[in-house]
Amino acid sequence: MRKCTLPILPFLLAAVITGVFIPAGPAHAQSKLSADPKDQEIELLKKEVKQLEQRVDTLEGLDQKVKVIDRKLEVQEKTQQQKALEMPIVKAGDEGFSLSSPNHDYNIGFGGIIQGDGRFFTSGTDKNVSSTFFLNRVRPIITGSLAKYYNFNITPDFGQGKVVLQDAYLNITYFDFASLRTGKYKAPLDLERLQSDRDLEFSERSLIQNLVPNRDTGFDLHGRLLDGRVFYDAALMNGVPNNTASDTNDIDNNDGKDFVGRIFTTPFKLSENQWLKGLGFGFAGSYGDERGSTTSTYKTYGASTWFSYTKGVTASGLRARLEPQAYYYWRSFGLMAEYAQDEHSLNQFLTVGKAPHIKQTNDTDTFRDDGYFAQASYLLTGEDASYGWIKPIHPFDPRNGWWGGWELAARISNLAADFRQFKLDFADPAVSAKTATEYALGVNWYLSSNIKWQFDYANTFFDGGAGTTAAPKDRPNESVFESQLQIAF
Repeated sequence: MRKCTLPILPFLLAAVITGVFIPAGPAHAQSKLSADPKDQEIELLKKEVKQLEQRVDTLEGLDQKVKVIDRKLEVQEKTQQQKALEMPIVKAGDEGFSLSSPNHDYNIGFGGIIQGDGRFFTSGTDKNVSSTFFLNRVRPIITGSLAKYYNFNITPDFGQGKVVLQDAYLNITYFDFASLRTGKYKAPLDLERLQSDRDLEFSERSLIQNLVPNRDTGFDLHGRLLDGRVFYDAALMNGVPNNTASDTNDIDNNDGKDFVGRIFTTPFKLSENQWLKGLGFGFAGSYGDERGSTTSTYKTYGASTWFSYTKGVTASGLRARLEPQAYYYWRSFGLMAEYAQDEHSLNQFLTVGKAPHIKQTNDTDTFRDDGYFAQASYLLTGEDASYGWIKPIHPFDPRNGWWGGWELAARISNLAADFRQFKLDFADPAVSAKTATEYALGVNWYLSSNIKWQFDYANTFFDGGAGTTAAPKDRPNESVFESQLQIAF
């Protein structure tokens, strides 16, 4: 039996040693590692570092995406700003409607004035004029600027049953002290004429308009000096008859031209003294050589003719006008006054003798007509009086008990024709009067900044002829009531 077991012992010993010692080494090491807290902390820190690294990588990616989005937004914002800079500016208000480039170098404005009148005579003898309703002025007004310094105005008129181009001019305005206007516009002479039709105290201008031109065609160098306290004009124009626009005379029919000059100052415009700020005064005149049919006819408030020259009388040279003028505004009170003088040379062809010894003679002489007007106004509702636009403090609104602005106005005007014109047969006393004097009263109701309703009464007295019979006698006085509803913007 011993011989059988001995060889097995070495193998058993080897198996036991292998089973005990060999597995014991790794198990012991693993148990020791898992039991060390520092190693565990290190492993956790390593995991957190990896997680932080992953987050940083993620944030860097997001940051790049944000930068890309920011760049896109910046590009979009610049594009929108550029588009906004290129968009026109549209405005609408009580001064009209306008369309302008963002820098205001190019713009166009749309305005207008519509005046509906009712004229009723209570006395007078002129059969050519009757009581009537009519549209006095119907004017769309287009104004604007090109390249900032080139301003224009186009104003047609569809009133009184005819179509007339009232204004059409270009104004070059690089400098305030010297601008150049060319085209058709109001001759820079008469203060009352230069006042906008929208702003008149009465629906019709005074008698001295018979001694000054209306609109004419030419060039005008004009400007403002001393911070806008001095205004001047120096114009060269075709020359038109008094109280006449160049409606049918846009092309002059003679070589003579009129030089028109005007200077007007508001010396206390920038003063703090309220008593003096509204004072303005000036002087204007014209000089020209006019020949042909450029003679004048004189009309009343009611548009009836009270003076005209004998048939065959024509202009024959000199025509000179003088006009001192002034206005004064203080709070609700306004005053305007002018003196006008017109000196003119006339020619008349006369038939002398009896058949068969009839001959034609030429008679030439120089005459002087003159006139004046003074006008006062007062705003009962407290608005400030002005040469320009009156805006009521409380526009008409009966729901809130507001009744707009109310104004009273009074005027006297006079025109005297040179009596020598009658003596030398240039005018016929059976047809024309020597003198006319007008007294006018008015009430103005400003319903809003754009709507005005006027109620006027004018009585004109004549002296020295224009009666209805062949024997010269004074023309009967003419009294007229006129109401005008105006829309202006």
